[in-house]
Amino acid sequence: MVRWCQYCWAEVPARAECCPVCGHSLLSEDQGYVDKLIAALRHVEPTRAGLAIQILSEMLAEPRAVVPLIELLGTARDAHVLRSAAVALGRFGDERAVPALSRRALDLASPLVVRVAAVDALAGIGGDQARAGLEGALADPNGVVRNHARRALQRVGLTAEKVATAVMHTDQGGNKHG
Repeated sequence: MVRWCQYCWAEVPARAECCPVCGHSLLSEDQGYVDKLIAALRHVEPTRAGLAIQILSEMLAEPRAVVPLIELLGTARDAHVLRSAAVALGRFGDERAVPALSRRALDLASPLVVRVAAVDALAGIGGDQARAGLEGALADPNGVVRNHARRALQRVGLTAEKVATAVMHTDQGGNKHG
């Protein structure tokens, strides 16, 4: 059986009483359930992090998870974890997530599913800052991201005419879509 330290997520021997990496006791139960879930967001096994995201955002709607999810969006590497974090942040609707979501939406090195999830999350949050991120996504070279950005802008209150104007303005900026 594989066992991990709940503090640093190092793999530890099954019978260890203390983590050989960080030194924390493996016997104490001083963390509450939500604290353990928040710690699991950094788990080395992506499915554990994904499950923690789902429980925190869907089942518990735990607001203490917002800041750790924003941090995760900036540090995680697994596409599933990143996508799940973006979806969860959109579900929370917290404006503090907008800068991190905008960065992910505009980061061409991020996987397509992550960029699309970030665009959709921005639409779920709304507001001027989210709208600016969505308008930036109109310049994405991928048509899927651009289409999600167009639909998202309409959901946050831009009329089809204003979205078309934003698209033309983006195209006049020298960006070519194909």
